[in-house]
Amino acid sequence: MKNKIISIGHKNPDTDSVLSAILISKFGKQIFGITIEAVTADNINNETEYILKKLKIKKPRILKKIKNENVILVDTTESKQIIDGLTGENLIAIIDHHNLGGLKSSKPIFTRVEAVGCTGSVIYKILKEQCIKIDKISATLMIACIVSDTLNFNSPTSTDDDKKIFLELNKIAKLDIKKFVSELFSAKSSLKGISVNDIISKDYKQFDMGKYKVGIGVWETTTPENINIQKYKIIKALKRKKGHEKIDYMFFAIVDIIKNNSDLYIIGEVEQELAEKVFSENIKDDIMFLKGVVSRKKQVTPQLRSGLGEQL
Repeated sequence: MKNKIISIGHKNPDTDSVLSAILISKFGKQIFGITIEAVTADNINNETEYILKKLKIKKPRILKKIKNENVILVDTTESKQIIDGLTGENLIAIIDHHNLGGLKSSKPIFTRVEAVGCTGSVIYKILKEQCIKIDKISATLMIACIVSDTLNFNSPTSTDDDKKIFLELNKIAKLDIKKFVSELFSAKSSLKGISVNDIISKDYKQFDMGKYKVGIGVWETTTPENINIQKYKIIKALKRKKGHEKIDYMFFAIVDIIKNNSDLYIIGEVEQELAEKVFSENIKDDIMFLKGVVSRKKQVTPQLRSGLGEQL
């Protein structure tokens, strides 16, 4: 292939998205027989920055739009979440753990999508199947993917496979897991350099649900009170974002990763009507408390799709 080959995750990249792109780049020669550059579609978050600094890994460069590059896409297949300019012509592989989001390719491509807790776990399986040796740094990267995306196995997205992979990886990484998780979640919760717009946008995804466009933002934290004191500023910013992006429904959830609950922000009448229909909970001061809800993928998005009448 003459064009440069990149590995990249979704817009508003999270830890699993960025680290998976880095892993595919690192093992590109062994898996695909090609040289791959890891890039991101936007700035990385504080959690991802923490792990890259810890492991002394250079941040991937930011690429906003595909020009002539060929792409290995990780951690998404949703058309609304992929880098601008990506088409079936330049897509050569997909590695993911979400539902299929409607992407099409113009030719047969390598595709690996599994119902596990993170893309890092899928990559581990590929490496093991191809008998590729995993070094300590790579093992730590995959552990970070698992811990971050499954909220240390507290999310319903986590599977027995993730737990087995986690244990196998730590035989290599030899981490003090309690300390590692504490430091990772502290970085995840950090508001250093974070504006209100960052809070609503850092982990934001847009979905097509039938004829409706639905935006769902999440902020995972050990200290939800530090976010909720900015509630009115956040709601104002969400309304502005909804209008700017011409979204039909806009939701935002503060996920308490210690108590495993969420505060769902209700910014308008249509959101209130849908949320009450779907979750059947009371709303107090523009917030619906969702006990035991921590996963956008399994506990929010499918329910909203169903509530809007879209066939899954």
